[in-house]
Amino acid sequence: MSARALPLSKHAVLMIHGLGGTRHDFGSLDRKFEQIGCDVYLPSLPGHGSRPDQLSGVSLRDYMQLLSRTYRELVTRYERVDVAGISMGALLAVMLSARERMTHGRLILLSPPLFLDGWGGSRLRPLRYLMYCVPGLRHLIRVPEGEPFGIKNDRIRNLIRRALQKGSGVHYPYVPLAAIAQVDWMRFAVKRALPRVACETLVMHSEEDEVTSIRSAEFVCEHLGSRDVTLVRLTDSYHMITLDNERNTVADRTLAFLQRPHVLT
Repeated sequence: MSARALPLSKHAVLMIHGLGGTRHDFGSLDRKFEQIGCDVYLPSLPGHGSRPDQLSGVSLRDYMQLLSRTYRELVTRYERVDVAGISMGALLAVMLSARERMTHGRLILLSPPLFLDGWGGSRLRPLRYLMYCVPGLRHLIRVPEGEPFGIKNDRIRNLIRRALQKGSGVHYPYVPLAAIAQVDWMRFAVKRALPRVACETLVMHSEEDEVTSIRSAEFVCEHLGSRDVTLVRLTDSYHMITLDNERNTVADRTLAFLQRPHVLT
């Protein structure tokens, strides 16, 4: 677990990165949380932090065991624990909130990929379900990380391209198809979990997301069990909204959400 602690803090934020990602998925958002007095916990998910092929053996159960253990530890130490997730991390955040019956903390969902229907997807994408049926094939096929890397901003996209070429570890250059299969299972599980989410929730999503259309955010907001849901639509970013053109808007709206008075229901 990676932690940056402020001794007098009574408020923690558990942040969950995306598939093949790292803490860099959130840009400067973790530091901004610290600036308003939150302790930040941003664990590396199982299979991450070494080689992409390590993801082949990681299951949804592995992810949830780590996150539940971390969350339960935090709620014994803090008066309030919020959960923030981006991309696959947003799906895991929904499942964590439902499993742990979060009520006092707040939930932040950034670019939740409930539907993989963005404009950047291949027309062959549906064929992956047939590949799942071939024993062992999902562990052999590698799905490359390609342009536009979830980024609309040309300058930032070039930085990510160079980082991938150098193998800097900012993001995996590919993921095994087996890891995509787990995300598919996760998407179905999240749909069942949404009605059990009862906490205040912020959903932020770009209308230009190349991975998952705005329909994902709309579906999440419509089916959440919470009566307090805020949807922020962005118009000048792709999937990685914490790094792209509207990253400051994302940060400002997220901080405002965390700091607003509790809504009594």
